Amino acid sequence: MKKSLLISLLGLGLLAAGCSNTNKAATPPDNNAAPAASSDNSSAPGSNASTSSSSAASNPNSDQHFISEAAKGNRAEVELGKMMASKSKDMDVKKFAKMMVDDHSKALNELQQLAQSKNITLPDGVPDDAKDLQDKLSSESGNQLDKDYMDGMVQDHQKDIKDFQDASQSAQDNDVKQWASKMLPKLQQHLQKAEKVDGKVGGNAKTE
Repeated sequence: MKKSLLISLLGLGLLAAGCSNTNKAATPPDNNAAPAASSDNSSAPGSNASTSSSSAASNPNSDQHFISEAAKGNRAEVELGKMMASKSKDMDVKKFAKMMVDDHSKALNELQQLAQSKNITLPDGVPDDAKDLQDKLSSESGNQLDKDYMDGMVQDHQKDIKDFQDASQSAQDNDVKQWASKMLPKLQQHLQKAEKVDGKVGGNAKTE
């Protein structure tokens, strides 16, 4: 009886061990999950590229910036020219100021048409440095008035020529590039005359 019971228990033990081995073989190894995690990481470069692309697309349009700054610059030349045409007593300064009004009014009108064709709204006002000069000139008279105005005209046209040269070479829009190229000779002519009148009234603008 004891021998029979011992044999039965031994049989049950072997059966249990067999079932345990069968379960282990049927269970997939845990390390099969690792590739899934690495496949998720493989999408990171794509997301970084799209982020960079989005960042690049958000940069301001250089052509639009040039047009906006050119509009404010032309408006400043017109307003300052009107002021000096009435305040200055020097005939050469008055003649130069009138030329600024005429030429830059024409340029501003052309620019407004160009901006409208590109669905660009031009900003109001004038550049900060022009506003400062305008405030300064409003309280001056005589030779000091003429010198400060002509100094400002030399410096402004030196900067304008550089900006327009850049746009004539690197603007993305052909119409913008052509307009900038068209304006360059006129701006260079303005600079030459500004330097001449500035020297006559005793100005001390640095020429380049």
